[in-house]
Amino acid sequence: MKQDILLESGINELEIVIFKVGSSTLGVNVAKVECILTYQPVTEVPNSNGNISGVINYRGRVIPVLDLIKTLKQDCPKQPKERLLILININNSDFAVEVSSVSGIKRLSWKDIETPSSILLSQNETPITGIVKVNDDIILMLDFEKILSDIDPSLALKESRAVKGLEGKKLVVAEDSTFLLKVVNESLVKAGATVEKFGNGQDALDFLEQSSVDEIYCVITDIEMPVMDGLTLTKQIKTNPKLKNIPVILFSSIASEGLAHKGLSVGADAQITKPEIEKLVELVINLR
Repeated sequence: MKQDILLESGINELEIVIFKVGSSTLGVNVAKVECILTYQPVTEVPNSNGNISGVINYRGRVIPVLDLIKTLKQDCPKQPKERLLILININNSDFAVEVSSVSGIKRLSWKDIETPSSILLSQNETPITGIVKVNDDIILMLDFEKILSDIDPSLALKESRAVKGLEGKKLVVAEDSTFLLKVVNESLVKAGATVEKFGNGQDALDFLEQSSVDEIYCVITDIEMPVMDGLTLTKQIKTNPKLKNIPVILFSSIASEGLAHKGLSVGADAQITKPEIEKLVELVINLR
C-alpha cells in the first residue's frame, strides 16, 4: 500500500483510502495504511475492550481488530456481502478495522479538507478530524489517534513532567487537534517557553513571515493538518531566506522510520512520533 510515498513532499497533497462502515463514508490517509485484506475470521478475546472485535493472525503478527460500528455508535446493519480488513499503523501501533467496502484512493489537497464545526465536535467526543466534499458525497476523515487513546489511555498524549530549560524562548506550534495542542502547549509552558499556537500550517507561516526571526526559537508542527500540512509548512520555511535558519521539528503520528525520508526531503531538523511528548520537550530544550 503506502501509495503516498509517490507524492512529492511539501506540495500540500495527500491520498486517502475511501471506505464504508455502516451508513458512513469514511477516509484515512494512505500513509497510515499498510494493506487491505480479504476478510478472515476474528478470534474473540475474553474481557477485552468492547470496541475490539478480537484479533487476527497476519503473517505471524497478532493484530487487534477495531469494531468501527460500535466505536462510531452506529446501528448494526445486516451482515454486508463484502467484508474487508484495512490494516493501519499509527503511533507505532498496528490494528485492523473491518469495513463493508473500499471504493478507492483519491488524491486531495489539504485545502480540500474542512475543519469540522464546533457543533460536530461537542465535548471532544466525535472522532472526526476533517470533512471532504466530493460531488454529492461527504467523506469523514477519522481521528484514529483519538479512537485508540479512548480504548487504551496509555497511547494518549500526556503532559510532560515539570522541567525547566526553555525560559525566555518563543516557540511556534502548529497542530489541528485542539486537545493535543493544549497538551503540547502546557508541557512547553512548564519548561518556561512562550508558545504561539496555530491550527494549521498556513496560519503558522503567516505569523512567522510577520515576526522577527530572532525571536523564534523553533517550530513544532504536526504533518496532517487542513489548509496547509506540516511538510509544506516545513518546505516553505526552509526555502525562505528569512526563515530558513529556524529549526523545525515534525511531531506526528506518521513520522515513522518508513516515512522519515519525507521530513528529510523538506529540510526538517528532527522528527518525533506521537505520543512521545517527553522526548519532544527534551529535544527542544537541547536543540541549540
